[in-house]
Order: sequence, then structure tokens, then C-alpha cells
Amino acid sequence: MVTAFARSTRGLLIAALIVGVGGGFGAVAFRDLIALATTIAGDLTHLLGPLGPLALIISVGTGGALAAWIATRFAPEARGHGVPEVMAAVALRGGVIRPRIIVVKALASAITIGFGGAAGREGPIVQIGSTIGSVLGQLARAPAPVVRTLVACGAAAGISATFNAPIGGVFFASEVILGDFAPRSFAVIVVASVTSAVIGRTLLGNRPSFDASGFALVSPNELVLYALLGVLCAVWATGFVKLLYLFEDRVDAINAPAVVKGFAGFALVGAMGLFVPQILGVGYGAMQDVLDGHVGVGSAALLAAAKPVATSLTLAAGGSGGVFAPSLYTGSMLGDAFGRLVHLAFPAWTATGAAYGLVGMAALFAAAAEAPITAIVIVFEMSDNYQIILPLMIASVIASVLGRRLLGSTVYEMKLERRGIDWQRVRRPHALAEETIAGILPTIDREAFASSDEARTVAARLGMRDGITVTDAGLVIGTISAASLAHAVAAEPHATLSTLAVPINATLGPADSLSRAADAFADASVVVIPIVDSDGTHLGTLHRADVLDAYRSGRPS
Repeated sequence: MVTAFARSTRGLLIAALIVGVGGGFGAVAFRDLIALATTIAGDLTHLLGPLGPLALIISVGTGGALAAWIATRFAPEARGHGVPEVMAAVALRGGVIRPRIIVVKALASAITIGFGGAAGREGPIVQIGSTIGSVLGQLARAPAPVVRTLVACGAAAGISATFNAPIGGVFFASEVILGDFAPRSFAVIVVASVTSAVIGRTLLGNRPSFDASGFALVSPNELVLYALLGVLCAVWATGFVKLLYLFEDRVDAINAPAVVKGFAGFALVGAMGLFVPQILGVGYGAMQDVLDGHVGVGSAALLAAAKPVATSLTLAAGGSGGVFAPSLYTGSMLGDAFGRLVHLAFPAWTATGAAYGLVGMAALFAAAAEAPITAIVIVFEMSDNYQIILPLMIASVIASVLGRRLLGSTVYEMKLERRGIDWQRVRRPHALAEETIAGILPTIDREAFASSDEARTVAARLGMRDGITVTDAGLVIGTISAASLAHAVAAEPHATLSTLAVPINATLGPADSLSRAADAFADASVVVIPIVDSDGTHLGTLHRADVLDAYRSGRPS
């Protein structure tokens, strides 16, 4: 009954409304949590005041140690950006995300940002909102496609309320999280985004994130300069992304506890903050200074170089935060420096450096994420300035196209690819639907266990399996998870598998697609899936790892 309701259009719209409410209040609560962490960090720095410059370094380092410990101890997937983890859940797990992420991500990210870590709040709120959508879908026992849509609803809701950008939230969820603009999911995402925006505007105020009035395209000739800015942002974004993962590799190679690496990495960020305090935290104040024309060309260029280093250190050390705001920050500084130089050269037909700073925000993020529509719309909504839309479009599209050529993938995709996940492939369900289990059948677990076998005997042969299939006279009668088998051995080692086997939740045949297998595994209660022929005879046992390996390695057949 619940599942049928979740499948219906009316049920999906109501679910989207609920997710929008959760995402809206979640975004507001997250911002309050960051404010609280900022206050605590300030008090700690003041308490350590007699130590002089060391006070800031120790304070920021303490935040890194806390954030790294929380994430490592309770939910390792809460480390880093947050967006790649949501993309992986959508592509590989039917949108299933652990509920604890809501609390762990909020705490770890609030501490990271509040104590001075150079990270953004969009990644955390996307992961938090997506988890709200995922949990609602799981509670409703909705099928995987519906859960995925609700995850995207949560992402849109988070962006919408956090940045007062309801349209940008919709495009972010569709372009980055889902990778398509399917009409049915698009309409549902709009409902969640609008609902969240209403809550955000009611509680946080209905005003743009930045005051960027008065900027305009002075001359059509400027479009050439904005195109050059798009090229520059693509090159700079490429360096940013490569630096981010270079630092991650270097820190991961260090054999030290997460808390130690968190403290050391954040302490280095704090040391940088002694000389360029504008890099600490999200950095919206510094971006507004650019738009107000208060940042000189030298300072802007320095900050455009320093922010990627600080962000890379923050995330590599185990911090939890997004790369969206650092991309906007870096783009604003780079654009401002570029704009000031061209304005000096061509004062009669160019805008001020601040206008180029605003366009640089969108262009650099578009290059890093290959999301030009999202970049254009979000920066437009955050600045509430339509007069600059043509430069935004030119620079963002050029930066996005060139960024893909230089990087080969986006800042989000690259994290998945480093885990062996081919995002470009798994995001295309129609291609996966053509791949059948028959193609991987020779490589999967072919062993089945008789119903008369004793638990202790089977446990000794379990190996690395996460579950087994139980048969009687060659026919499948049920499955047993490794955890259940271990409990049985401890309680009654002579128990037979016939008493432990759980009735089959799902079986598949050789002709079924890997997409269907992935959807079946989206149900957390499904540990393994028996593969059977037409008369029910066991052919093999499919594990989650088998599906993931097939996705990673390309077409199995």
C-alpha cells in the first residue's frame, strides 16, 4: 500500500513537498550550526590569545581534528565534498543513503567551516538534503527510480534554501546529480525546490546572496574579453582540481591517525590565514568585497592562488565541506584581477573589475563541474543581476567545454573515477539495461550450500562472502547473510541451514539486466541474489560487488 502510494504521481508530489520542507529547515539549521561552531572557535582563539599567532593555528587545527574524528568514527562517506557520494548512491545503490549521514555530515561540516576550514556549505547541505529524500523513499519502500528522484529533490531543496536559488537548485539536481532532465522527475524536483525556497526566504530573508547591482555589458566588444576570461577560468579550474586530488593522495599516503592528519592539515590552513585571513571559512565576505570594488589586482591574484591551496589542504586532511563556494571564491578573485587589468587597458569600453569577478564565479565552477546551466542560473540568482547574463553565458559555456577537454572529467566525477567507478557510463541507464547477467555469470560465485549443512561447517567455508544461497535438491529455498550465520554459530553451531534460510526476496535469470540487479540491491534487506534458470535450478549467487565490478570494468560480455 505504501509502495503503491510512493509510485503514484500524487504520492510522489507529496513526498517531494515533505522533502522540500525537510531540506528547507535542514538548511536553516545547518547555517545555525555553522554559526555556533564559529562562535566556539572564536572563543577558543580568544582563550589561546596569550600564545599569539599560535592561537589561530591551534584553534583551526583543533577544528580539523574534531571534524576528521567525527567523520572517520561514525560515517567515512561524510568526509570531503559530499556531492560525489550522492552521485554514487544514485548511480549504484538506487539512491540508498544511510540516515546517520544527516547528523554526521552536519556536525563535521559545521565544525570544518566554523573553525576556519576553507570549504563550502553547498556540498554538505546537498548530502544532508539528499539523505532526507533517500530516507523518506526507503521508509515508503519506494522502488529505486523513485528513491533516486527523492534524493535529487533533497539536493535541490538544500541548494534552494541555502543560496536563495530555487531555479539553480533544480538545475543542479538535474544536471549534476541525475545527469538528465526527464520531465517527470524535473517537475517533482521543482516542487521540492520551491517549497524549500519559501522556508528559506521566510526564515533567512528574501534577498540575494550578493549585492551586485549596476553591472552591465558596456560594449559588445567586451564579449571577446569575457570569452578570454572563460579560457583563463578553465585553465585555473584544471589546476584547482588536480591540486585537490594531489593533496588527497599525499595525505592518504601518510601513515598517521585521522585526528593527527586533521589537526596538521588544518593547522597549515590556519598558518596561511595569518597572512591571508580572507581564505578562512566559506569566504562570502571576501567575494562581496570584490563586488564592492574593494580588492586590488595584486590581492585578488594572491587570493585566487591561495584559496585552492587552502581548500585542498582542508579536504585532504579529512575536513567535510563543499567545493562549490571555493570555486565561486576563486573565480571571483581571478575574474576581478583579470577585469582590473583589461579595464586599465581599455577603460572606455569595459566594465569594472567587479563585473568580471561576478562572471568569473560562474565560469570557474562551470569549468570544474561541467555544469554551465547550473553555474549561470545560480550566479544570476545569487546576484539578482540580469544585465550581466550574456557575459555569464559566454564565459561559462567556453569554460565548461574547455574544462572537460583539459580535465577529462569533472571535480565530482574524478572522485568517483578514482574509486574505479566510470560515472559517464553508469549514469546512462539505457546502456546498462542492455547488459545482462549472462555476461558475468562465469565470474560470479557458483557455490550453493545444502539445507542440511550445519552452520559451523558453512561458516568455516564462508571466506569473504557477504551471504550465501541455500538449496534443497538443487532448487533455491532461501539466502543467509554472513552476519546471521555468525550469530547462529555463536548461539547454536549445530543448527542446519534449513532453519536459518530467509525466504527469497529476489531471484534473477541470466537474461535479466544488470540495471535490474542494481535496483534489487537497492533494498537493504537483499544481501545476495540467487541466479536461477527457468526451472529454479541454482546457477550462481550475485553479490553487490559483482554488479559494481561490472559497472567499473565496462561491458561484461
